[in-house]
Amino acid sequence: MPEKAQNQDKFIIRLPDGLRDRIRAAADKNHRSMNAEVVALLEENYPAPTPEKVTEPAARILLWLAARIRRRNPNPGSVRERQAALYENIAGDIINRMTAIEDESGQR
Repeated sequence: MPEKAQNQDKFIIRLPDGLRDRIRAAADKNHRSMNAEVVALLEENYPAPTPEKVTEPAARILLWLAARIRRRNPNPGSVRERQAALYENIAGDIINRMTAIEDESGQR
């Protein structure tokens, strides 16, 4: 679930002529707001760091696949790059959920 606006950072940026129109066109094509389009592009290019020691097998496989994809096609914004970012996001979700389960079981 997305964070509430008051819990998010605000960042103001100056765009070169024409870039705003290109972002709007891409957002329309992807059926999302301009803000969501920019955030998606930033998430793809600046994924959240992953823990060094990942023990969950499913997360390890996904991170390994993402690394292989990135080595094969380093072009930012490519379909393969977006696939790698998706694998990293899913792996991060697995890690977070497993950590929460471990924390719950340790507290009982």
